[in-house]
Amino acid sequence: MFGYGETEKAPPLEVTDKLKIYLIVHWRGIITLLVPLLTIGILVPFPPEKWQWTAYCLLVMAVYWVTECIPLPVTAFLPVIVFPITGVMTTTEVCKCYVSDAVIMFLGSLMLAASVEQSGLHRRMAFVAIRSVGYSHRKLLVAMVIVTSFCSMWITNTAATTMMMPIIFAVLKVFEDQKLLNVYDTDVSGSKVASDIASCYFCTATFSATIGGVGTLIGTGTNLVFKGLFVTEYPNAPDYLSFPLFSAFGIPYMIVLDIFLVLYILIVYTGLFRPNSEAARKTKIPANALKAAEEAVAREYASLGKITFWEKAVIVLFGSSIILFFCRSPQIFKGWGDLISDFFELNNIKFVRDSAVAACIITVMLIFPSNLLFFKNCSAKFHEDLPKKPIRSVLDWAIMMAEMPFSFVFLLGGGFALSTAAKLSGLNSKIGECIQGLKVLPDIVIVLIIVTVVIMITNFASNIAVCNVFTPISMQLAREVKHNPLMYCIASGFAASHCFLLPVGTPGNLIVQSAAKVPTSKMAVAGIGPTISTIIITWLAVNFYAPIVWPILKNPSPDWLG
Repeated sequence: MFGYGETEKAPPLEVTDKLKIYLIVHWRGIITLLVPLLTIGILVPFPPEKWQWTAYCLLVMAVYWVTECIPLPVTAFLPVIVFPITGVMTTTEVCKCYVSDAVIMFLGSLMLAASVEQSGLHRRMAFVAIRSVGYSHRKLLVAMVIVTSFCSMWITNTAATTMMMPIIFAVLKVFEDQKLLNVYDTDVSGSKVASDIASCYFCTATFSATIGGVGTLIGTGTNLVFKGLFVTEYPNAPDYLSFPLFSAFGIPYMIVLDIFLVLYILIVYTGLFRPNSEAARKTKIPANALKAAEEAVAREYASLGKITFWEKAVIVLFGSSIILFFCRSPQIFKGWGDLISDFFELNNIKFVRDSAVAACIITVMLIFPSNLLFFKNCSAKFHEDLPKKPIRSVLDWAIMMAEMPFSFVFLLGGGFALSTAAKLSGLNSKIGECIQGLKVLPDIVIVLIIVTVVIMITNFASNIAVCNVFTPISMQLAREVKHNPLMYCIASGFAASHCFLLPVGTPGNLIVQSAAKVPTSKMAVAGIGPTISTIIITWLAVNFYAPIVWPILKNPSPDWLG
């Protein structure tokens, strides 16, 4: 018994308990402080040479990016601090890397995607696809892959995933009301987690968004990163990664990846080719439930109303941008960009770049009205008939400024700064000396190693960060083994987009995990098949299909290599 005012004291913490709690709470700060100290050995012997400072900065940034101990864009500022004070590059040279054609094109792609999202056009396309395909689990999953991949070719992977979330919830709720499935199960701790079939739907959405992003140059930031790194490293090379050539490779590659994703998901979760399996039995839907799902989707679609002038304007303007991208310098006929260079006798086929198209269309979107209410000013007879507020433009600047992830621009810039510094300081040569042992391997094996390593690592870190680190190394490796750097750049760049196993690799996976309560273990089960198939397909595509799109890949020593 305790007297008045007395309380029972908790037993004192052991040193090991204190250390454990401290590490759990402060691990980010510990990594932030220790990594720069533990990597000082790279700078020995003193005074360090420029390539040593570049290697030091690269290693610190790589660890920071993988662990995300500080925000990714903050890490990207390190070159601005390190390179000028160590004599690697001047401040002006470093800062120029943060504003380039690739960076402006990245911003442009985000703004073009924002116009689609603001108008709601992507939701209309999703409902149209679902209504066209059907309402069984297999048909719904196929429709979801098609529409999510297609949308992800033009808008960000995150936006494409977010778009599908409420649609999936609505359809699954109908099936749950019909007692055909449970959206959530209860785990051993009593927490609600997504059921297997719900996890299948949500993981399929984010995986197909990831795959769709590789279809076009503007589909995901990673594409613009590896193009920018290649242009930075080889400024005299022709525009091999132009919009049409990129899509000529990316779209067939994307379609094959989607086919294998669908097959894996349907075999594992719906019993495709296994009619007597438990999965096939559980996912069989009676006619009355199919009818209910159809009615639910019809209600959601009806709530959108008729297609609006806003959506039509986005279709016209966005479509115009795609046509202009394709026709700028397609290299199969003279594009409008080539004609401009010829007219001014510039002798530079890269004088006009894709960022000019993006800036032009975005300017029109920011000016052009989203509806025709302003005509009431001409027909109104009374004061109350006049519009009472400004008319929104096709692309609303205020909303875009509030929602757009501008911080990723610095991530791109930091990668370009690292790439430039590695070239100027001689770090690329030193890396080449360290990987001499790979010369004995056949080229086809080296490509497989690059693809496998990058795909596995990108599950643990930001896709853009992984691309920034591994693509320059891959291009230097190509020079050491006497092969075309463009091939290794393509292998590393495309591989960096594919994160299927863990939530941390891409925002879409995180959205699925947080909003739908999909456990990491279930995401890994859904993602193991796409991961294996993606490694194999990427390897085959780079080795056998890429040389058809880019015949220059057959030449190990092109003129622009230097």
